[in-house]
Amino acid sequence: MKTIHRFTVEEKVGQIFFLGFNGPAPDPETQAMLDFIRPGGFVLSRRNIESLDQLYGLTQRLTDGNALPAFVAVAQEGAPVDRLKPLFGALPPLRSVADAGMTHLRQFARIIALESQAAGFNTVLAPVLDLSVPGAVMCNRAFSTDPLETSRLAAAFCEELHNNGVLACGKHFPGLGAARTDPHFGLPRIGKSRRELLQEDVVPFLNLLDVAPMLMVGHAYYPDLMDGRPAPASLSPRIVESLLRRKYGFHGVIVTDDLAMGAVNSLGLTSDLFLQAFEAGNDMMLFSQTTPLVERAFRALCREFRKSPAFRARLDQSVQRIRSLKQRMQPASLRFRFRLQRRIERQIDRLTATIDAQARFSAARVETGPPPL
Repeated sequence: MKTIHRFTVEEKVGQIFFLGFNGPAPDPETQAMLDFIRPGGFVLSRRNIESLDQLYGLTQRLTDGNALPAFVAVAQEGAPVDRLKPLFGALPPLRSVADAGMTHLRQFARIIALESQAAGFNTVLAPVLDLSVPGAVMCNRAFSTDPLETSRLAAAFCEELHNNGVLACGKHFPGLGAARTDPHFGLPRIGKSRRELLQEDVVPFLNLLDVAPMLMVGHAYYPDLMDGRPAPASLSPRIVESLLRRKYGFHGVIVTDDLAMGAVNSLGLTSDLFLQAFEAGNDMMLFSQTTPLVERAFRALCREFRKSPAFRARLDQSVQRIRSLKQRMQPASLRFRFRLQRRIERQIDRLTATIDAQARFSAARVETGPPPL
């Protein structure tokens, strides 16, 4: 694998971009921009899926086209964030699996790893480390209301992914559990005190610092953790650099949540946004569209590299972290993908049936009361 000292300026800057695009393959204009930027990561979703064969071919082309193999990621959490549902069938919600116990949770994580490998992904943007708060946005996407139980289940989830050849990315630091606004559409304001946040929401992230090799910073505003006007945590040096990197000592790769979300673009989308996110302490900036804005941001960061020694040193640190993690990636070498597809479908059906049966049994016990002693 190429050492960073042999990278060109453009190759280094490209590594900190994590990009998406529309369609089952990039159109010619998008492909030209991707060839120019050569991003260090790609994020795909349902808009990129036609068939298993098509998706596998796409992920392999994306993986191999750069100075370093690319992270090729999918947000595969279970319902409602179930990007691979068209290929393998519907997964149950994470919360219902977690309620069914550790055995089922591990089986669930193995299924996600197998799905991802079969489609050629090397990275999964999961698990969610936010706490489950009734009525909040993340309620059914989270493991538990309890920080320690969340930590225990999330560690097992990551272990199963890693044992099956897929990197995990925990999200959304410092905790999105209390959010009542979906960051896809606006900026959540989380009014919990600093003490509450650090003793509750942050705990799963602390417990997974040595387990999850990649962490995603979310788009919420925390008045008691941040200074100044309302802004996403992903753009805050106090959250990313001071808290996650320095205070807690996370040595892995830090990536933003999608900078195209409403929580961010309501503040104004300019090419400066990427520099701001990088200077906040993120190693990679995720943007789900490849547009002329991204190309302008890439050029601006290349100019910054040439004029700022501090930026050069900081970029080298990020690229080294990215490179170190990529050395752990396992290539997708699955033959017989379609046989595996049928196997995964059967496993999902069995898991869903078991969880549904347990849920019905639990509901019946609540309704009738426990059996007499």
